Amino acid sequence: MKKTEIRSLFHRWRHQLEQQLDHYDEQSLLDRTAARLQVRTLPRLLRRLRRFRENPEKLRLGSRLDLLLLLLYAPGRTGRFAEPLLGMTRITKLLFIALNELKLGQLVPRPYRFVPYKLGPFAPEIYQDLELLISAGLVRAVSLEPDGTPVLSTDAKTIRQLLKLNSGVSRTERLDAASLLFELTPQGRALARRLYQLAVRRQRPLGPGLKILKARFGTLPLSRLLRYVYRRYPEYTTRSQIIDRILTPSQPEPPEA
Repeated sequence: MKKTEIRSLFHRWRHQLEQQLDHYDEQSLLDRTAARLQVRTLPRLLRRLRRFRENPEKLRLGSRLDLLLLLLYAPGRTGRFAEPLLGMTRITKLLFIALNELKLGQLVPRPYRFVPYKLGPFAPEIYQDLELLISAGLVRAVSLEPDGTPVLSTDAKTIRQLLKLNSGVSRTERLDAASLLFELTPQGRALARRLYQLAVRRQRPLGPGLKILKARFGTLPLSRLLRYVYRRYPEYTTRSQIIDRILTPSQPEPPEA
């Protein structure tokens, strides 16, 4: 098959997928997919955890879930491993950047596939995979009240710092789960630590790359993060509902790290 034919098929597939997303109610689509994944995937993940506890040395990279765990485990601005991240939109965009600029997807056979959607690059599987990791006890989601008070007890200094990260984009723009703080549990840290060791052993530049990525974009106001993605990857902005607000001439791009 010629390259032009492959490209044509890809664009046709992406257009069909976008049309399907438009015809579905967003929440019902996520709920149905999540339920299906819970039934099929959660037992498999729990078996993997049991094998890891029995023999950590036999653990191997192979699941796209590992990419989420690596992102959550990577050090950020403070230099500490496993710095939490605030908001689903931030996690989605950081994964998108890591896949495109750090070649993170080469670690697993079936990485996330992104399509243009309401807030730019979107991969619905990330939502279900995070829920799966929470169900397995590997990730914890802390819900924050509008004033920044955590519904569950967590480090107050961390909460105050991370609340600043979503400045610049209002709630009316439907930034999904912007008030959820995602962090690894002790069990999740143990698994992610081993995955991180395997990943940097396979791709040595990945360690400093993830640190720079998380330090730069994990602490950047969300509007500036979106602006970076929109300007660098305009092909993923074709369905964005906030592009006019994000791409304002008066707002410069974030400086290079």
